[in-house]
Amino acid sequence: MRQTARFVCLALSGLLLMGPSIARSADKYKLEEPVDDVRVFGVGTRVDVSGKLLVAPKAEPLSQSVSAALSYRERRLLGPGAEAESFRSVREYETAQAEINVDSNKTAIKLPDPLKLIVAQGRPDGVELYGLAGLLTANELDLIRSPADSLALIALLPNKEVEVGDEWTVPGWAFQMLTALDAVIKGELKCKLESIEKGVARIRMNGKLEGAAVGSTTEVTVSGFYSYHLEGKYISDTDFVQLETRAVGPVSPGLEIKAHIRLLRQPAKVPGRLGDRKVIDQASEEPDESAKYIRFESPWNIGLQHGRHWHLFKVDENVAVFRLLDQGNFVAQCDMASIAAAKPGEHLPEQTFLSDIRRSLGDRVRSMSKGDVVPSSDRKFVFKVMAEGLVGERAMTWVFYLVADPSGRQASLMFSVDTSLVPTMGKHDRELVDSLKFGPAPPPRAAGR
Repeated sequence: MRQTARFVCLALSGLLLMGPSIARSADKYKLEEPVDDVRVFGVGTRVDVSGKLLVAPKAEPLSQSVSAALSYRERRLLGPGAEAESFRSVREYETAQAEINVDSNKTAIKLPDPLKLIVAQGRPDGVELYGLAGLLTANELDLIRSPADSLALIALLPNKEVEVGDEWTVPGWAFQMLTALDAVIKGELKCKLESIEKGVARIRMNGKLEGAAVGSTTEVTVSGFYSYHLEGKYISDTDFVQLETRAVGPVSPGLEIKAHIRLLRQPAKVPGRLGDRKVIDQASEEPDESAKYIRFESPWNIGLQHGRHWHLFKVDENVAVFRLLDQGNFVAQCDMASIAAAKPGEHLPEQTFLSDIRRSLGDRVRSMSKGDVVPSSDRKFVFKVMAEGLVGERAMTWVFYLVADPSGRQASLMFSVDTSLVPTMGKHDRELVDSLKFGPAPPPRAAGR
């Protein structure tokens, strides 16, 4: 489930590494994690979520709970930019799993072993995560996202020396990165150095932020503390509560949730694969945008890849629905469905496809093209049809694709967009069409199932 946190705290192997002497002037302390720190840290996080899920504005809310856990090794890298983009790391996950309960419907998810090398890159709208060895699904990406991300926590440290009792306001970009909001209207996060005991600084934090997440109006309140190890120069733990209220939006349900996050962090005794120079070099490079694409696998064994501006809205045994956002604004919808297979090398006749379109649009259609066969780089047959019409008083454009694999497997895609937004959609329709991959047809379902 998107924007819900999930992770169970696992024991971390690690011994305290003694760093340089504490930077201290009188009773002032410099709380920082050097950007060039090459130590590998072990991180364990548990997140427990409870609350309500609202799938439509007037629908009855559904109860929701999540119990999830993750543990990983992490090494800091130099980021490509300033502020949020100066924060970058590479992670080797040992465990990432969650149990999700929505209205008594239970599901479980875990991160596959081949995808456990992950790059974390700070962005103004949150910590961006992508795999070094393959593409993540939307569920896998949600699984490893967490409030109070270990990379984002570092940005909460003060930029000057402080003494016990001092308070500072966290930069707006750091609070936004911590809470993963796309846009911020107002709000602030304050931290206060409450105490120093046995070489550990305890920092209290409280804040509220109003803005938007994936196109939905959102309000977030955070409270809790984090600890900083003075001699080792690192954040060692946090206990953090995030309350979130989110309106029903174009790609996500409404939420009223409480997330309780507990994180432990120590220098790791064994670096694992993060001691491999090739891994560090690969993670330090800026990848092609396609390396951050999301992998989708349908129940009918037709897959595709898409950029993060497309969001999976829903999927069932017959259709998958994606929605396109641009700067948080809804642009277009894609409905993808499987079509009965033809003989190898053949496909549904174009005239039959055109007749099906006219029948589905009915009296809404005002004009429709004759259709064109468009080039494909991987021997797929691709037939494109455009139609224009009205839905109420809205001028609408529909773009239909018939896509057939040489094996005879087929799919149809319908893109629905306000006519005024056709330029904004641009070539994002072809992004989905060109990436379609057809696997073997799944076996027929048993009768009554």
